[in-house]
Amino acid sequence: MSHKEKISVVLLGEVASLKKALITFITGKDLSNLHRENHLKKSTIYENDTYQFIYTPDMQKAQDDIQQLFCRTPQPDMCLLVVEEGFSSNDVWRQIEALSRKTGKPTEEIIVVLPSNQTTESYPFRCCTLVQLPTELQNLSDKHQGPNTARSESPRATEGKAAGKHAGPTLNLVLLGMAGTGKSASGNTILRSRHFASRPSSSSVTTECQAQTAEVGGRPVRVIDTPDIFDDDMKTSDRNKHVSKCRQLCGSDPCVYILVLHVSRFTDGERDILKKLERAFGKEVMRRTVLLFTRGNDLEQSQMSFQEFLSECQPDQKKIIEKCSNRCVLFENTNPDSQQVEELMSTVDGIR
Repeated sequence: MSHKEKISVVLLGEVASLKKALITFITGKDLSNLHRENHLKKSTIYENDTYQFIYTPDMQKAQDDIQQLFCRTPQPDMCLLVVEEGFSSNDVWRQIEALSRKTGKPTEEIIVVLPSNQTTESYPFRCCTLVQLPTELQNLSDKHQGPNTARSESPRATEGKAAGKHAGPTLNLVLLGMAGTGKSASGNTILRSRHFASRPSSSSVTTECQAQTAEVGGRPVRVIDTPDIFDDDMKTSDRNKHVSKCRQLCGSDPCVYILVLHVSRFTDGERDILKKLERAFGKEVMRRTVLLFTRGNDLEQSQMSFQEFLSECQPDQKKIIEKCSNRCVLFENTNPDSQQVEELMSTVDGIR
């Protein structure tokens, strides 16, 4: 693998010794005696045959240096924030948001590297432990090599291209919304198969995040069904667990959020749903959110077009539509017609 083909990984965080230990763990290069060297006061590259690790100083000490890293073309392939034992989840989230603002990197693309004795189940941000990091890197390496035509490709990949199949990483479609809006049914419509439990109910049928992968429109798509994380009665720890699990299911693949709303119902709990969405997935979430309205037959029975509905809906609902740049799709989940799925995927393609 040539220098240009190496996978670049930026290491961020306030504790220099932890970042150096991570480089030693992966590359075998002992940096323990370099803590007084002046060159570690600026970004420094350490590499092996596959990876190029970019050590960065504390964000507060070298903001311009770090910002320049993310202005380059191409940008770094992975962004790691290394934290120490006894960290505060709220402090880490503030660091993630600050890094996102400074670098332009979406919050969900910043991976927090936890101490090895931690679990990854209860945090609202994407994370892995030091022990799990080699697997994350290997997954990135596999994806990095797959679509790159400059590298040799496996017979399976070549066959896929010959058949005209979509090359590239799996696209994540994360279904979000309040109980009873039809998230699971919409997931089944997208997948064209009944993978998720779905039935009429005023309470949430889905209690855990679930994922199913299929080919949709010639591309690999992972549909992630979620519980009602917008329920005000849900414990914060449970909500954080679901958000963390959702991030794990997405991995490092591209992600689009599908906010599911009932076309004939708009509740008080949905008036501030975008604020709840931002709290869960970060401030960048709205630019990658599509509104999916279910129960399309209700409009047909009322002899109302979808455009008429969008122009005449409640003011608070209009604000949600505007903040999501009018990316709206109508579904009728009792209808097997694939055109509605094609429209959804076309809308998704417009923001990827």
